[in-house]
Amino acid sequence: MNFFQGLFRAIANCFKGFALLFDKGLWPYLFYPVIMWILILFGSIWLFSALASEITGYINEQIDADSIPDSGSWLSFAKPFLTGYFSYIIHILIKIIFWFISGTFVKYVLLILLSPLFSLLSESVEEKLTGKAFPFSASQLLKDIFRGIAISLRNMFLEYFFIALCFLVTLFVPPLVIITVPFLCIVSWYYIGFTMLDYNFERHKMSISQSASFTRKNKGTAIGIGIVYALFMLLPFYVGLFFGPILAVVGATLSFLDIKNNQTSTELS
Repeated sequence: MNFFQGLFRAIANCFKGFALLFDKGLWPYLFYPVIMWILILFGSIWLFSALASEITGYINEQIDADSIPDSGSWLSFAKPFLTGYFSYIIHILIKIIFWFISGTFVKYVLLILLSPLFSLLSESVEEKLTGKAFPFSASQLLKDIFRGIAISLRNMFLEYFFIALCFLVTLFVPPLVIITVPFLCIVSWYYIGFTMLDYNFERHKMSISQSASFTRKNKGTAIGIGIVYALFMLLPFYVGLFFGPILAVVGATLSFLDIKNNQTSTELS
């Protein structure tokens, strides 16, 4: 399955989740993400917004553009820019970066806290579609929980690495924001898709390295799942919270089963 086939198949599978949730009696799962999200969202937004303002003020103090003479200094020619547009541009750039940071933080905290629930949902979807039963095991559930936390933390720190890298690049070359922002969106979609797919990987006893390899080979699938998640999370009045995370989990499970079935068919032929 090539990149775009995987991308569009994953998006379609996520939307198939609407019917599946209600046909298979899985609709109660819709309410849990909303409750958890409300508890952690507002505090993180306030915190990162305050940090962005503090950093902007610190940078302006260090530059101290007002003290640059109107003539006679090698920076005199740049004083109008530094005292006018520069502070505004830096403030906007820092706001954008902190928007990614806060969004990433809240997203992964939510995924970590809901990891047991999403693991059970993914398992239930596979059981109802394939008839294959996964006997309950408390020890296995604990392993799955810690595995989900480990994957979420891994993906969060990798995403933060790319955020930091793009921040540095954009800070020195502000016009590159038109490239770095879309790039960070793709990175975010990829890692959220990876996290959603991993609920299947852990159930099928795949190691973290095997999971990462599988996701790299199916980048389109991971990004498609992340796109649906991100689009729903933009909807107002918490509508997206009801559907975004749950549809992403269901879509990831359907996509994983599609890929495994295609691999089996290829091997048999």
